[in-house]
Amino acid sequence: MSSSNRNMMNPFLVAYDTDEELHFIKEAQEGSKSALERLIKLHQRFVYNVALRLSRNAEDAADLTQEGLIKMVTRLSQFQGKSSFRTWLYRIVFNHFIQSQGNKRRLETASFEELGDFLENEHASEEMSVEEQIIYSDLIDDTRNKCMSGMLLCLDRQQRIIFILGAIFNIKSTVAAPLLEISPENFRKQLSRARADLFQFMENKCGLVNPTNPCRCHKKTMGFIKEGKVEPTQRKFMPEALETIRSVSPQINDELDQLMEDNYMSFFKAQNYEKHDVANEIVQSLLFNSEIKTMFNLN
Repeated sequence: MSSSNRNMMNPFLVAYDTDEELHFIKEAQEGSKSALERLIKLHQRFVYNVALRLSRNAEDAADLTQEGLIKMVTRLSQFQGKSSFRTWLYRIVFNHFIQSQGNKRRLETASFEELGDFLENEHASEEMSVEEQIIYSDLIDDTRNKCMSGMLLCLDRQQRIIFILGAIFNIKSTVAAPLLEISPENFRKQLSRARADLFQFMENKCGLVNPTNPCRCHKKTMGFIKEGKVEPTQRKFMPEALETIRSVSPQINDELDQLMEDNYMSFFKAQNYEKHDVANEIVQSLLFNSEIKTMFNLN
């Protein structure tokens, strides 16, 4: 998929009518349930995609998204239009992602040493023929996906979200920095540090980046199949295998749609943006919550 097509799918770059958004805000502040629903649906996809790359799995990402949007709903009366609503909202949401103690498990941090030890575990490496690589291509993608997810978990919470915003979503520092209430220069420095840490690890461990490294996604996949940790007929990891993998490279429901091109970033940018619309579930949880209905006098 070309970079231009990928940018069209980037939920942060989706254009919307800010005047219409302000209309929704005003009506929601006055108690309109339909306006509040439209406001939630306008922003939930980007929030969910960020949460999906921050957390252990899709279930945790949905929970994080709901919690972040609850913060928005409960503070909506405080919005005075001094900044764009998007900036105001994402500051609240990302601050919750980074600061909330309740997110410790869902946003837990591993270490590059742990992930490196896992990748060097020779008993889970077996050669795979070209024909087998075609047959098991989905499983190989899944293995690579888990490895990429594990690398992101080796960054601390703030580094992780900075890398996601700046390197994966291609948001300029002048736009992304205010979302985290830091300076653009600080954002660029932390992004550069996160890139360096990830790329150094990949250079030292990843066989796709450095051919002298022994680790290969298809070898790890075949090792899991041989050990009975992967069910090849159903193309999924067995539960006991997931517990092992999640300790250093947790499952995230994204698929990589290409191998590396000419640089490290292709691994991360190749991940599809999740199209799953969690808004309906979130709307049900939020708009029918008795406390929120009372707070907004929703009609």
